Amino acid sequence: MRKVWYIIQREYLSRVRKRSFILLTLLLPVLVGVFTIVMVKIATSSGEKLQIAVLDESHLFQDKFRGLDVGETLRFDYLLDTTLSYEKLKKTYAEKYDAFLYIPKMDVAKNVEVTYYSSSELGTVTQTRIEKAISEERRKIVLENNKYDVEIIDQLDKDITLNKIINNEKKQGNSDISSLIGYLCGMLIYIFLIVYGAMVMRGVTEEKTNRIIEVLITSVKPFQLMIGKIVGIGAVGLTQFILWAIFTMIVQTVLQLVYGNELMALKSMNASSQAMQMSEAKQLAFNLTTSLADLDIPRIVFSFIFYFIFGYLFYAAQFAAVGAAVNEDTDAQSFMFPITIPIIISIVLMSVTIQQPSSNTAIWSSMVPFSSSIIMMARIPFHVAWWQQILSMFILVISSLGMIYVAAKIYRIGILTQGKKITFKEIGKWIFY
Repeated sequence: MRKVWYIIQREYLSRVRKRSFILLTLLLPVLVGVFTIVMVKIATSSGEKLQIAVLDESHLFQDKFRGLDVGETLRFDYLLDTTLSYEKLKKTYAEKYDAFLYIPKMDVAKNVEVTYYSSSELGTVTQTRIEKAISEERRKIVLENNKYDVEIIDQLDKDITLNKIINNEKKQGNSDISSLIGYLCGMLIYIFLIVYGAMVMRGVTEEKTNRIIEVLITSVKPFQLMIGKIVGIGAVGLTQFILWAIFTMIVQTVLQLVYGNELMALKSMNASSQAMQMSEAKQLAFNLTTSLADLDIPRIVFSFIFYFIFGYLFYAAQFAAVGAAVNEDTDAQSFMFPITIPIIISIVLMSVTIQQPSSNTAIWSSMVPFSSSIIMMARIPFHVAWWQQILSMFILVISSLGMIYVAAKIYRIGILTQGKKITFKEIGKWIFY
């Protein structure tokens, strides 16, 4: 056990001390912070600064345009002077305004044509706001003219609330947050399996090619060497994820302190720019809050760590076996294909699982060890039955131990095999030696 621990230390320290590891670990949170700053700067300076004169000959949309103003960036000047003519204002609007919006007298039951005059093209956001304001007011007027109760119709237009009782507990949020959390967890595990599994394979291949392995084998058994390498590199990945989380939180905290005013301005601007959709925004915020409250966070964290570790062990053993069997990187690529295909298929199945977490496809793929670490993590935010998760975990543990046993037999022979073209048939024979 002491020898295995020395190997773990060697693999771990040799990698975390590399400049590439330090730079990547520090660079990602910094990039997140820079991206946040750039988005804030773009968002706070991207609003159209327009002052638009509105001449409404029918006087039907006065209140609507007064509610469309967005701070100092977008202002609608609703003209109440009845002596102003359309032709006169058309000629003189450029002296005081950036644009002129003309709404003629109209029959709201027919098609409505509105004219916008300006020296530059109107942005899609502002155009949509204008069209939606006029359309909603027109709809309201038509309904009232036909003696329909507008308030009742507005009530009928509202979304239906679906109350969910899961395991005798009422869940108030929707499934969007569960889908997002499941997708992020599954994607993180997918990235970890691909990146650090390949790192294990390259590490074994390099030591075999440089003949370092022949020196190491004189001191430790091949099985101890393989386990030490797998655990050591896995610990590097786990360390990097933890550091990313910590540094990202630090960067976000610093941004709040340094750019607090800009962030508040952005929130204020978003709030005012969404004035037409305030009810939807409130509902979205409510759904977000209740969905997060409904999630079983301790279970998600525990499950992520478990599937993170054992999913890695299951695949890292395969990558280590391939690294021991091949002599060149070109051969490794062909042997990697059967290993990476189940991981890629798991990502495809994850999209189906998020949409239908209780389907037969989702249940069975969350039990199969080749896909369970990704698929089950996508299902857990949906309050999957405990017996299904425990069965999946049991199968994955047994499969990981079995895969390590098989990989060790391949590793034991392949690690000292030099100058020979290896085939799948040959590897199959090594398993039964």
